[in-house]
Amino acid sequence: MLYNLLLTQDAIARLEASVEAASPEIRAGLRSRMSYREAAGWLAHHGFWIHPLDLALRDMQLTGAYAAATLGTRLPSVLPATTAGRAAIEALPNDRDVATALRIAQRWRRLAELPSWTPEGELPEPDGDPPLLSAVRLLVAEGINTDAHLRAAWLWRARGGTGNPGLPLWSAPIQHLTRASLAAEPERALLGCIAEAALAARRELARLTAAAARGQALPATARSHLPDALAAAIRAPVITAGTLGRELGITSRAAAGLIARLTAAGLLREATGRKAWRGFVLV
Repeated sequence: MLYNLLLTQDAIARLEASVEAASPEIRAGLRSRMSYREAAGWLAHHGFWIHPLDLALRDMQLTGAYAAATLGTRLPSVLPATTAGRAAIEALPNDRDVATALRIAQRWRRLAELPSWTPEGELPEPDGDPPLLSAVRLLVAEGINTDAHLRAAWLWRARGGTGNPGLPLWSAPIQHLTRASLAAEPERALLGCIAEAALAARRELARLTAAAARGQALPATARSHLPDALAAAIRAPVITAGTLGRELGITSRAAAGLIARLTAAGLLREATGRKAWRGFVLV
């Protein structure tokens, strides 16, 4: 157990150090993307394989109700990031499960972004264990579910964790989560899940950092909004001409031009496959 604890503590410490060294927009972008990864991981643990990007698009109301996809004709517009086909249709969650996943993402972001926000209830008394081990034992004691995970992350933050970008769990590979729920020693298995999820977060952080570095080569003038547009795309998993225009204080048409330039530069791609009401994401 001690060896597993040390490995997981090291993975979390490396993640926190990397996040601390990143720019504010990269930190915000990681928190937002990890929230959808955690929510998608929770869905996967319940048998529904949905890309985190799909949840972000649904959260922005850029896709329709998931129930429409069961008709077999609207899957590309409902789930633009997943593979169209009968197998994908049969694996769709219902809209109630999707709404639950989006609430999980929202609560995960809130805990990571707002140091003063706490879930309901009280924390157990200190037991002398390292904070991470106390958090894992609370998760086991209360059941491996989203509410217990939130309280475990809260406990970890309250006893020494930075909470930035949070205590990841559900973004671990599904086979690790499955083993943890069935393991004779669930604490050891959950530590492994947290370590794997932290590695996934570091990979996402590296991707955002690389996008920011590529953006430094873009032509910029004193009046150019291009760097600001890229920063907005790093902060948010999905941007549209409307959301970018409001954020930068420019017209939607001007924002669409910025998005077109970032797309031509290979930094963004269109995610909905539509001609209108389109959403763009980092490549």
